[in-house]
Amino acid sequence: MNKENEFFPKDLDFEKLVKKAKKRSMIKMVLISLVITLIVITGLYFIGDRVMIMKMEKETDLDSTWNDIMGANIEEQGTIYNYSPTSATAKTKIVKNVGGVPIPWGEQEKVFTIFGTSRLITNNGASGSGSIEDERIPLYYQGERVVEFFHPQLNYKQIFDDRALLNNIDDNSVVEMAFSFNKGYSIEEVNQVFKEQLAWYWVDTFNKDVIKELNDFSRGYTILGFEAYGFQNTASNFISILEMVKEDGGNYQNDAEEIINNLTNQGKMKLEPQNLKIIGVVVTGKPSDLIKFNDKSMIRGATLGATTDQY
Repeated sequence: MNKENEFFPKDLDFEKLVKKAKKRSMIKMVLISLVITLIVITGLYFIGDRVMIMKMEKETDLDSTWNDIMGANIEEQGTIYNYSPTSATAKTKIVKNVGGVPIPWGEQEKVFTIFGTSRLITNNGASGSGSIEDERIPLYYQGERVVEFFHPQLNYKQIFDDRALLNNIDDNSVVEMAFSFNKGYSIEEVNQVFKEQLAWYWVDTFNKDVIKELNDFSRGYTILGFEAYGFQNTASNFISILEMVKEDGGNYQNDAEEIINNLTNQGKMKLEPQNLKIIGVVVTGKPSDLIKFNDKSMIRGATLGATTDQY
């Protein structure tokens, strides 16, 4: 049909108005969509940021609590938080207190994201050098010796005694030494012997099955200070931490439950300070302060730890 025969001739001005209206409507819809998208993204970002902060606070508090009972004679010295648009880093400094002198003992660093994830950035662990023929390869961390323990129920090819090294260390130094006992002792018995030099108590958290397995397949497994469980101050605090973490302890919950079961003989005993078995200690002081323990028959093995100048 040609233009002359069209029933309604085209109105070009009207068509222009319709096109312009459609164009405006499309632009308006695009702008509205962009605004809504921006609002949603911003909202999700702030929600994610808040979730990240809550997760970071909870996990760092829990890590700090667990570090109170894991690791021989180590303690935290504050946490620094660094933030970026999509993540945050919590860096916690660890120290050893050796005769009143704080010695840096590495850092624990965790990265958290607004997507609800977290990961631990591990530092290099303890290391030593030697050959497989060596009777012993001492381990070092942060340039200092790492304490090792000998469990009283484990069989060893050789148990080492570093107390002789005290005679070679200047008495202006302060040293850390781990003593492993020949059996489990009560807190009172340990306090009577070591008194002022006591820095940390090693608690027997092993069960019979683990002891049997280690005796069957290993003849030289020492427990590094990093792996040991115990406490610096009071046994009641040690117990409170275990009970709290067992109830709501995140990644540590299963460990806390297993330790409580081992300490109570699967619930047959009460979890009380007087029922804890102390199988080792960390003592600190000048060499002359520690030499006086050379004649203690309860000491099965002794390993030197960190050393530093007293002044």
